[in-house]
Amino acid sequence: MRAIPETDWKQLRALKTRALNDACARILDAVAQIVQQRDGREHEVYLALWELLHEQDEWIASMFDDFKRSTALYKLAAWQRHGLVTESEMALFTEETQATVKAMNQ
Repeated sequence: MRAIPETDWKQLRALKTRALNDACARILDAVAQIVQQRDGREHEVYLALWELLHEQDEWIASMFDDFKRSTALYKLAAWQRHGLVTESEMALFTEETQATVKAMNQ
């Protein structure tokens, strides 16, 4: 895998906080839905929350941990696959990076 160009690496780093916040917001929305339905089933809801957070922690880790230039294309492809980067944000990257990400997501 080729290295991501410096300009794209800077762009990706600039998007990281927003993408992470958006991913976490999705998880918190799911948590809120589960909690709203507890109605006397607190232990079941607790178990459902634990399972959700365990699964989502792995999802977050795969997209945001080990964030370095050598993993940048994989991270960007995952963000796009999960809807964490918009088309207008993708357009900010070089054509080469866009093509690589597109190929990775096919």
